[in-house]
Amino acid sequence: MGGPASNVAGAKPVLLRMGQKNCQKDIEEALKGLLGREAALCFEAAQEIEPILKEEEARVDPIPAPKTESHFTDEQFNPKYTFESFVVGPSNRFAQAAGMAVAKDPGKAYNPVFLYGGVGLGKTHILHAIGHAIRQNRPGARVLYVTSERFINEFIDGLRFDKMKDFRSKYRNLDCLLIDDIQSLTGKENSMEEFYYTFNSLYDSRKQIIISSDRTPGETKVSARLVSRFEWGVVADIQPPDLETRIAILRKKAASENIFVPDDVILYIASQIRSNIRELEGSLIRIVAFSSLTGTPLTIDSARETLKDIVSAADSSRPVRIEDIQEVVAAHFNLDLRDMKSKRRTDAIAFPRQIAMYIARTLTECSTTEIGDAFGGKDHTTVMHACTKIKGKMTSDPYFTALVNKISQQIKNHIALGDVRPSR
Repeated sequence: MGGPASNVAGAKPVLLRMGQKNCQKDIEEALKGLLGREAALCFEAAQEIEPILKEEEARVDPIPAPKTESHFTDEQFNPKYTFESFVVGPSNRFAQAAGMAVAKDPGKAYNPVFLYGGVGLGKTHILHAIGHAIRQNRPGARVLYVTSERFINEFIDGLRFDKMKDFRSKYRNLDCLLIDDIQSLTGKENSMEEFYYTFNSLYDSRKQIIISSDRTPGETKVSARLVSRFEWGVVADIQPPDLETRIAILRKKAASENIFVPDDVILYIASQIRSNIRELEGSLIRIVAFSSLTGTPLTIDSARETLKDIVSAADSSRPVRIEDIQEVVAAHFNLDLRDMKSKRRTDAIAFPRQIAMYIARTLTECSTTEIGDAFGGKDHTTVMHACTKIKGKMTSDPYFTALVNKISQQIKNHIALGDVRPSR
């Protein structure tokens, strides 16, 4: 036959011969009708078919077994954020001590621990340090650090992709949960509720919870029942570091980077940058980088030039100092400047002194400890009481508010003129 051949394969030779003998003509006629032309049949054994199939199957890349993702490795923690690298001072001692206590005995010492303070003061450092310490003490511990933003995003993904079972299994089977910036839950009602049940599950299982925020529990604006739970354990605030602590932070940073910075330059940076640790360390790196790249010696003059855009106040020639505030307030109330630092408690002296403390808290970056020291060695509690009292009176008395604002503006105006002495 002149047409193309069609193959008929059979696994067993005896069946192949029977088909060729009895059916070949019928099949060829059927093919002729279908194809419109003659077609020859070729009968062959199919003993090679199975090996070929197996070979093709072997060529297909095997599907890899699903990897079990671990959320609890040490890689989630910044290696630089340990208790050993944390500089302790009056402004953060309580928070650091609470962190070390729960790291040593998680779920038993204090639970939860709520840390609050401004940006760049070391809250995240303490959270990572706790994570490092627990993992070192208990290598198999399930410790998780997350920001509240990540918690929210994972919760949304769990709902969207129908993986809430996995989400809850991840968060409710921990030995320790470290959650940063809890205030981000504000306004996220569903996420807030999910965290509420997550908190309950961990707390009831005696698992450790550490929370950080930029404000007190009551100021986070989360649900009242969450605020209540945040206050069950230890609430510790972190204030801006005082001068001695800032100097220690800069020295430690310089040592960790293996760079030499003269003491007078360290002192200059510490005296000028008082807002937070992040800006403090950033200023040091900036000065060192400028010196290295330009070949300029590290001196106070070069430091001043490098940081001139940072240390110059927007509305004055220099930052407000506590001494400025004391002098203006004393002059306004016809007091001797020494009364600002005295232990006398008569209303005529104590009340103006409280006003001065409040203004110092609002116009400077000084910690309550620094303010207390400047007012004759008053303690942190005394300063906080003064600030609370003045703030409360300002809320209820608009005339008093106007007075405090007037004194504050006097301080700014006279500093800008290079003279802090107001007219009485």
